[in-house]
Amino acid sequence: MLRSGFYVCPICGNTVHSMGQSVISCHGIILPPLEAEEAEGKHEIVLQKAEDEYFVSVDHEMTKEHYISFLAAVSSDRVQIVKLYPEGNAEARFKISGVRMLYFYCNRDGLFRKRIK
Repeated sequence: MLRSGFYVCPICGNTVHSMGQSVISCHGIILPPLEAEEAEGKHEIVLQKAEDEYFVSVDHEMTKEHYISFLAAVSSDRVQIVKLYPEGNAEARFKISGVRMLYFYCNRDGLFRKRIK
């Protein structure tokens, strides 16, 4: 799972996850896998541990024009994805169970990641 691929359709915003190399298409367009940048600066992930969960948030506007589309937590055997919507909060809870990487997707700036130590 640590080689997960994320794909987002530029037309409908559909999000697809793959566990390896794939050819994904939506609306007749072949989608390239997103390349993740390190989450820092204005795209920083805030991580808090609460019992057996991580509370993950991103301080980011959530307007209809500019928002975080999803948050994901990836471990060696599992992917947890939470779909987010404009005008909601950019936050989610994930079971800790071996999470090694957190991802989020900004509809304007792309995919970001943060390694968990």
